[in-house]
Amino acid sequence: MVATLATFGAKQPYFIGTCDKDALGYKVGEKMKFSINLVDKDGKIIEGQKLQWRVSKDNGKTEVGEAVSAKAPLVIITKMDNPGFARITVTPVDENGKRINAMDVYDGGACAGFDDIKEKTPEPKDFDAFWAKQLSALAKVPMKCDKKEVSTKKGFKTYILTLDCVGKPAKAWLTIPENAKPNSLPIKMAVHGYGVSRINPSYDKNAICLSVARHSYELGQPKEYYDEQKKILKGFGLRKHINKNPEDNYFKFMILRDLRALQYTKTLPEWNKKDIHVGGGSMGGFQSVFIAALDKDITSCYLGVPWMCNLNRVAEGKQKALFVPDYIPEVLYFDSTYAAKRVKCPVNILAYLGDYVCPPAGIVILYHNLPKANLSFGQNGTHPYRSPWAKNPIYKKSK
Repeated sequence: MVATLATFGAKQPYFIGTCDKDALGYKVGEKMKFSINLVDKDGKIIEGQKLQWRVSKDNGKTEVGEAVSAKAPLVIITKMDNPGFARITVTPVDENGKRINAMDVYDGGACAGFDDIKEKTPEPKDFDAFWAKQLSALAKVPMKCDKKEVSTKKGFKTYILTLDCVGKPAKAWLTIPENAKPNSLPIKMAVHGYGVSRINPSYDKNAICLSVARHSYELGQPKEYYDEQKKILKGFGLRKHINKNPEDNYFKFMILRDLRALQYTKTLPEWNKKDIHVGGGSMGGFQSVFIAALDKDITSCYLGVPWMCNLNRVAEGKQKALFVPDYIPEVLYFDSTYAAKRVKCPVNILAYLGDYVCPPAGIVILYHNLPKANLSFGQNGTHPYRSPWAKNPIYKKSK
């Protein structure tokens, strides 16, 4: 799973496809009709290409078939017998049925019974008590910050922050426009997706920018340093044996480091004392939900393909999520859908119907649990991939 979202070059063959109505608007039992064409870089339909298609459903059922691309679109008709999502994949294959890597794969879907997609697993009874305990532990750590100024961009003061925290220190980039007046600027906080890599400072002439490292490692180091850190941190936070005690969970310490960096930033005289935006993609979306739930000063939040939603989804009959912590009840303290219930600020969510690192059903539950939110789903997008199709439709819900 990556923090940045890649798009293949538009020169390769790719799919244009959609369903016959709003992908979030089907009723349970209603037919879903998908029409899909394979086209070249100029948008001309490719005929004669062997295709394999598959429908995977949140009720555990699957449908498969083969076809050959033609001027008329490939039509796939399915339905859902319960609230949930049907995932549609269409793969170009050679004569031996092996995927042709030089071509796009269509990966999208649609939803039936949007309003009735719910989590079935109760949240831990002591969810609030657990996080209150963590905030209390953080408050007992004195606010001590090593603030190192570095020269990176004209017109800005740029700092590397090292802050005492519960466990290891928090590390972050902080940038402030030069000559900023007291009480004049909002805070824009960025957190990052799963991985072990270099992060860079952000700059905005109209904001204080805070970019918090996922890990307690040094910032601004050469590639070789992060390559070594990848070996040390491989698989962080994912395995059952390291998650049996939520007090030891890697993500607990990550969230507390995020909060400590923000606490310090709120002491800056340039902050306007009213506006804080937090946002991130994937694991950054997960962190953003928890930051907004635990710090009531957050005024807006952006979640790109947010991670760790509905962690007990398989037992609830939904499709498996890829690349999430092995499920045990103790990981539920870190389920984004439960944290969402504690968020008070407006939230904007962007997700994709073919993303099964952050599956659509979990995103919908997250949306339902937020008091005020905008949700946008894209067709033919997975977690790291977006089709080059320029007319990729967006389906929206708001409350």
